[in-house]
Amino acid sequence: MRARRIRDALRRAGVSRGALLHHFPTREDPFGAAIGLLVARNEQAVHEELAAARPDGDPLSRSLRVLRSVMCGPSFGAEMELWAVSRTNARLRDVLRRAEGAARRDLYRVVDEVMGPELTASATYPAIAELTVQLLRGMAISDVLYREDTDRDALLEGWGRIVRPLLTGSSESPAAASTPPTS
Repeated sequence: MRARRIRDALRRAGVSRGALLHHFPTREDPFGAAIGLLVARNEQAVHEELAAARPDGDPLSRSLRVLRSVMCGPSFGAEMELWAVSRTNARLRDVLRRAEGAARRDLYRVVDEVMGPELTASATYPAIAELTVQLLRGMAISDVLYREDTDRDALLEGWGRIVRPLLTGSSESPAAASTPPTS
């Protein structure tokens, strides 16, 4: 059954089995190549979301909403599914780690663009950017089971209230952030 699906996919793509094996010597290699395509689609989605977002208002809140929206999209979901499969497939995990090394640089370049120079100038920005990406990934994964159970906007607003003073040096106290419901 799997061999037939592969033949059908190759036929639809107009690619011979020999060409596939020439470019991708292992079964896992095409998935590594897919990461580059998914990253490019995610970056395009970020730019589209950013262009559609209202330019006025708080840059941190706008950035968090833009990034959250993209991390709920199909390209990011496909990337996360590959990560999940690689948990039990060591060869796929090795291929994805190599592909994600380059993708990681692109991800943080895009996050920097979205956040803008006002926020990225902070000495605390690198740690906050990393934590924000991890938070958004976790939210995207938990949405699979708990999408309706948690107010994601409230969670992002709370995160924004916590990190805003750290990024901007404002006097707003991180303790003022309310604790939204968790899943």
